[in-house]
Amino acid sequence: METNSRQAAIDAGEELLAILRRHIDEVAASDESEDVDSRLWEAVATYGDALDELYEDDDDEDDSPEPDEITFTVRTRYDYTVVDEKAFLSAGKGVGQAVYDLLERSGKTVPALDVSSLEAGSGLVTVHVNGAPLDAADFDDADETTDLLLVDPKETLAWVLTEPVYGSRAEAEAAAKKN
Repeated sequence: METNSRQAAIDAGEELLAILRRHIDEVAASDESEDVDSRLWEAVATYGDALDELYEDDDDEDDSPEPDEITFTVRTRYDYTVVDEKAFLSAGKGVGQAVYDLLERSGKTVPALDVSSLEAGSGLVTVHVNGAPLDAADFDDADETTDLLLVDPKETLAWVLTEPVYGSRAEAEAAAKKN
């Protein structure tokens, strides 16, 4: 079987080289067409598939397929102490509204993750008023560091921002009508 796979990979590679040569010639002549471009990418895929077949381990067949997309969740906790209450609460609407105003002014909830390689999904932000901010000892005392993300029963929920992402405009409009 390896001989057939090896020959298939060689044939696909030769075809790729021929199409690549035509593509380079057309680019050099400033006469690039979409047809040659699409044939080039199809040949690249065919060659890749042939190489996968040639060098595939028998164990790989048992592996579950990888997902097309990687999805991840970012959970953060940062505690803040209001050092200038008059300035922070100037709108007179409480801690939750003050945080919302700051988030709205910045444009993004987590600006560091606003990059072209990521598509933001639905999100949720909560603001809790608590007795004291985290300190270094809290990290040492926690059974699991992630426990610090849990809401303490002594905290008071001050505000919630939900940012659902809908699959279509119609879904978004239907959800807006419900609310």
